Amino acid sequence: MIEGPEALCRSYDRAMLDKDGRAIAGHYLFPYTSFTLGQVHTFADRATADAACTDQIACFERTGVGSDIRMTGCEVVPVSPDSALCHVTWAVFPANGAPGWEWTNIYGYRRRGDEEGFEFNISDNEIAELLRRFPDFYSL
Repeated sequence: MIEGPEALCRSYDRAMLDKDGRAIAGHYLFPYTSFTLGQVHTFADRATADAACTDQIACFERTGVGSDIRMTGCEVVPVSPDSALCHVTWAVFPANGAPGWEWTNIYGYRRRGDEEGFEFNISDNEIAELLRRFPDFYSL
């Protein structure tokens, strides 16, 4: 049991450090929605999220970005007793020797009865910076 947005963020960081797509997806509530640079993507269920997160890690490895991604900060802004906005700052250390960088994503935390997780994210900063440095990221 995670027990709160701060603990969920720490657990999410561990899953990222473990490079485990299924564990990453295990932090989401469904349907999960990602807002990125004006695009909207959803994971209707756990199986879809597992596959997408596993594929994303493989893409990071394949393109030379690597998957050494670490949480460097987390600010939780309560919205209601059962929800919060989590401003999570990440740092990446590319495997190909390129300089690393940081970005902040926002994750929407929700507690629903006995379950809790992220129900959405806004990742403009992450993807804009990734594409600036690796413009062919999604075509490789």
